Amino acid sequence: MAFMSLDLQRPYALLPEVIAVARAAGREIMAIYAQEFAVTLKDDQSPLTAADLAAHRSIKAGLAQIAPQLPQLSEESPASEIAARREWRSLWLIDPLDGTREFVQRNGEFTVNIALVHDHEPVLGVLYAPALGLMYAAARGAGAWQLDAQEHRTPLRAT
Repeated sequence: MAFMSLDLQRPYALLPEVIAVARAAGREIMAIYAQEFAVTLKDDQSPLTAADLAAHRSIKAGLAQIAPQLPQLSEESPASEIAARREWRSLWLIDPLDGTREFVQRNGEFTVNIALVHDHEPVLGVLYAPALGLMYAAARGAGAWQLDAQEHRTPLRAT
């Protein structure tokens, strides 16, 4: 991935690269899903696996290549970064493996979540369910759609 100049008035220009980042994280998750893995507990008693951490590292590296000037806040970020977020005008908001309990239960109902937030509003979002082969993407100025495993795009409409 190459660094792109960041135009937050046209966040849809970032979608192809953010989709690629989500897919890469999904591959990391699925590689661990296919084998035995350990589960530890975070301070809040929620589960944590190697897949959470692998996806976290993959996403952070990918987004740093897309827009190194933007801070990243992940569910797996240290508390010091979480506290600092209030001062950030723009940031990547990441949940590298949303549904770790479902991942542990091996029911396939977990996602990779990446959002770009500017002035306290989401302007781009990607939600990827790697076990299901489904991705949902949206960006200001581009609308929203579902992508299946074969890359077929179905527009989504809100009612």
